Amino acid sequence: MAFIWTGCETTSPESHNDHELIKKHIPDSWSEETPTGSVASDWLEDFNDDQLVSLIDTAFLQNPSLQAAVYRFQQAEANAQIAGALKYPNLGASFSGSRNQQFFNPFGSFKTENYSLSLSSQWELDIWGKVRDQHSATIAAFEATGYDVDALRLSLISQISKAWFNAKELLYQRDLAKRSRESFDSNLKVLEGRYQRGLVDAFDLRLFRSQAAVVRAQVNLREAALDQSIRLVETLVGDYPGRNIEVDKYLPAAATPIPAELPAALLENRPDLRAAERRLASLGATFEVAKKNRLPDIALTGTYGQASAELNDLLDSNSNVWSIGGSITAPIFAGGRLNAQRRLAEAQFNEQVANYETTILNAFREVETALANQAYLVQLVNELSEAASESSKALDQAYDLYGRGVIDITAVLDAERRSFDTQRDSISAVNRVVQNRIDLYIALGGGLKFEEE
Repeated sequence: MAFIWTGCETTSPESHNDHELIKKHIPDSWSEETPTGSVASDWLEDFNDDQLVSLIDTAFLQNPSLQAAVYRFQQAEANAQIAGALKYPNLGASFSGSRNQQFFNPFGSFKTENYSLSLSSQWELDIWGKVRDQHSATIAAFEATGYDVDALRLSLISQISKAWFNAKELLYQRDLAKRSRESFDSNLKVLEGRYQRGLVDAFDLRLFRSQAAVVRAQVNLREAALDQSIRLVETLVGDYPGRNIEVDKYLPAAATPIPAELPAALLENRPDLRAAERRLASLGATFEVAKKNRLPDIALTGTYGQASAELNDLLDSNSNVWSIGGSITAPIFAGGRLNAQRRLAEAQFNEQVANYETTILNAFREVETALANQAYLVQLVNELSEAASESSKALDQAYDLYGRGVIDITAVLDAERRSFDTQRDSISAVNRVVQNRIDLYIALGGGLKFEEE
């Protein structure tokens, strides 16, 4: 049985040994049954799209949001190093020099010079482990930031992939609208010719012209949506959105079977879960610091140096000066500040416990939903493909029947709309399968990373 850390009601860091949270059992397999099979080690290979891989590689190099995340990671690393440095003594050097002149009327003046060179050290003895806890908190926060970068990379792959395949769908949809426009324009010429010969009335001609105008408008709408989608891909990649990317008409089937009984531990690959756990650890260490703020601070100080009345003799001077000392500082009254800091740290810890559990539940929901949608969408593609084929045949029959005077023009236009709608929905269904597969791979933390026995 696999486990994850979650919280219940009010989980106090103080009430559990080393911030231990209540363990909840996680199922060994997903509730949705899936067919057995193998999956590419690199999940992007499942889409067989080299251009998509190239776009993602480029985005990793120049996407500004990802670059900002890397800089945040570097900041967290520096903060961790700063906190770690507090465990060691602080050593410094100082040099001072002075020249004084005193006047004694009427006897003249008296001049003195004094120079000194010294080393000083200060070291806070970490008897209670407060400095170690501060360092642990910053280390955990640094690790969480690293997982945030991984999560952003994964999110960027998802956004680019989805926008890319949406652009491909829109390319199909635009070309479908163009074919429909060409069909309407061709049939409109035939109808106008028949109208000139008095074979059809003005009502039929006007209805057909109206529908032809609607179809031409659909072409413009699809073209605008395609333009917007391509510019979105370019922006995500980090390029200027000048619609310079060429999109081909290829929507992958994404039909690689998903292995059955995927272990729930596979969610450990998700960087957002790891980041949430590391933030929980950071707040736990911060709570320990808040508790220890009541304890006294113990510090050692020391200095060693030389002094001379002449600058040239400073290093050769036999006038050595040294001192060593210690200090103990303990809080006596702070107006309730220390108690408030402790309660604040505890509340922040409990908030992160709840956030961590929410993140876990959302992760499982995303996987279960994507697995459930898989079978629904594949069936949807099959049904809409059949519907598109039948509606196309029905349209051919409608024109034949209209030419023989069996049906009126409204039946023909209705057949045209049905044929166009079913073809459009069939294309969208294929893209929905691809989009759902992307959701599944992202929900699993970036693909299916395991070896079959």
